[in-house]
Amino acid sequence: MQYARPDQQTLTQADLFHNALMATRMEHSRFSRATPQQPVTLPADEQEYGYSEISLQGAARQCLQWLAPVLRDLSNSAAPRWLTLIDPPASLSNQWLRNADLDPSRIMIVRSKLGMDATKLCCDLLKLGCSHTVVSWLSPDSSTAPRLERAAQSGKCRSLNIRLHAA
Repeated sequence: MQYARPDQQTLTQADLFHNALMATRMEHSRFSRATPQQPVTLPADEQEYGYSEISLQGAARQCLQWLAPVLRDLSNSAAPRWLTLIDPPASLSNQWLRNADLDPSRIMIVRSKLGMDATKLCCDLLKLGCSHTVVSWLSPDSSTAPRLERAAQSGKCRSLNIRLHAA
């Protein structure tokens, strides 16, 4: 499905979702000045660190298609650190990354071992600060989000949790 824009360009639903996600942490005035050819980038001292969550419902393959532009933007970040994915769905592999036009050399996939606490692993990776963004697929409880927020602030990075719900 495509939507017309005032300048007669069209955007797909994935583009709209990506644009909305990227705009959520910007002040309205900064976003309104942005154009598709000239994205707004915050100075290093104004970067926001912390926890965010995306909840998607549908087939796993469809949800990954929605995430592809978000992950592409994160992997193309000018930040010299990693984009880290913790316990992504099994179908998200290096081959999937290449097929989605993502650069696997800038992305680190971490899979926890059986019996490991994935939330603790995520917090530890956030605190290390080796990643600009740590993307997780956790089922958080009420104490998870504050823990990830504190860990992200400590490591000066972002935590993005993806919640997938089967259709």
